[in-house]
Amino acid sequence: MTQPNPSDPADNDPAKTFRIGHRERDEAIEVLREAAGDGRITVDELDERMEKVHAAKFPIDLDEVLADLTIELPSDRFRPTSAIAPAADRGRAIQGRDRFDPLVIKAAWESEVRRARWAVPPYIRCEPSMSNIELNFLEVDTDLQVIEVEIVAGMGSVTVVVPDDWAVDVEHLSKSWGSVRSVVNAVPTGRRPLVRVGGSIGMSSFKARFANYFDRRRMAK
Repeated sequence: MTQPNPSDPADNDPAKTFRIGHRERDEAIEVLREAAGDGRITVDELDERMEKVHAAKFPIDLDEVLADLTIELPSDRFRPTSAIAPAADRGRAIQGRDRFDPLVIKAAWESEVRRARWAVPPYIRCEPSMSNIELNFLEVDTDLQVIEVEIVAGMGSVTVVVPDDWAVDVEHLSKSWGSVRSVVNAVPTGRRPLVRVGGSIGMSSFKARFANYFDRRRMAK
């Protein structure tokens, strides 16, 4: 498999340096199984490619296995912009407006809370490595119909708080050994936003809820 060379500027590509985990390998294996089911690869090829997936360390390694089966390569999500985007557009890219350049919210040693009237982009990535993240949409004013939230598994938890007429879909969120709880409908009321949550919570927890007593008290001040 590909091994990055830190002294080579070309290997600053995150697709060659960002370590993948169970989620990325599971997604690649699902692509292979679908291809085998469609008759695009043989059973022997499936076994051979699955071995390469299990041995993969970086997104670029998965690209080598899947390049002739899908146009959505694993490395795409780790790069700031699409490789086919015009160079002039890349310089004007706004974080969170492009699925390949999401707004990244990290919680290392301190919790990270987004609330009040914050600017919500359509694509958000949460990385609760050691602490907790709260995405509070109660006072958000947005025309977005869908907000994509990807969770990268860590030791911290993620909480999503939404108004009563919003929706949260957790169907594509892998809980592994952790817990996923939602009291929010998966279908919004009218044209209100849908928060679609994907990725993996790992061994931690995810919760989607409406406003509680403390939220209402804070907003009333």
